[in-house]
Amino acid sequence: MKSLMPKTLDGLADALTQATAQSRVIAGGTDLVIQMHQGQTEPDLLIYPGQIPELRAISLEEDRLHIGAMVTMQELTAALQSIPEFCAISDAASKVGTPQIRSKATMAGNLCNASPAGDMLPVGRLYDLELEVLSKDGAVSLFPMEQFILGPRKNILQTGQAVVGMVIDRRRWAGYISGFRKIGFREHVSIAREGMGALVKCSPDGVIEDARLTLGAVATAPIRIPEAETLMVGRVLDEHLMKEITAITATTIHNNCRPANRLYKTEAAQGLVADLFALLQKRA
Repeated sequence: MKSLMPKTLDGLADALTQATAQSRVIAGGTDLVIQMHQGQTEPDLLIYPGQIPELRAISLEEDRLHIGAMVTMQELTAALQSIPEFCAISDAASKVGTPQIRSKATMAGNLCNASPAGDMLPVGRLYDLELEVLSKDGAVSLFPMEQFILGPRKNILQTGQAVVGMVIDRRRWAGYISGFRKIGFREHVSIAREGMGALVKCSPDGVIEDARLTLGAVATAPIRIPEAETLMVGRVLDEHLMKEITAITATTIHNNCRPANRLYKTEAAQGLVADLFALLQKRA
């Protein structure tokens, strides 16, 4: 197996010209290495872009948040945990695996792996995140998350392409609070059995002006809950609203989840919504 470690974006584009359908771009490797050990893939070429400075940077600008493809979960947690509108990203990143995994795993890798249980999928959908994709000719294209994820472990990347960054419109979420919670079989190091993200904008007296909710690990791709979002507008983050949102969330899960997991995941909605509401109330 051959390996390449480009140090510039031009070098990465050049490396991509050598890629075949069996080649892989490796970030943290926390998913790829397991797949290789299990015999699910046998790359002929590994391309590691971790020495490209732009890909290791987080840029929080007035109009946008830009996250390089090699930024780790640990770095995301530290950089965004005090930014109200982006706390949901920090919440999700801080609960991915163990500290050792978080020091290697990346948001870009989590999205590219496209596992329905991936914590970053409902977070990306929450923010209308866009992915920057570099092609072997050096061109960079933007793809919305909804277009990027095609299904379980499937994305739109073609041979000779690689994700180099992710972009979120910061102006769109100015003044919002955010949060993410998940439920698994264990408190720590748990794969999400269900995850839920929220963005909420409140007036000075606590009345909700806008809301967005997403669910992960329920369907083949993350979904929104438009009925719940509409219901939240004009209300406050209290127990009465929480109970109504719980009922809508449970129905949404029931209608989208495969039968084998439907009972557990539908009942788990009560704890998931309660955890998320408690977090939002604390941050409001």
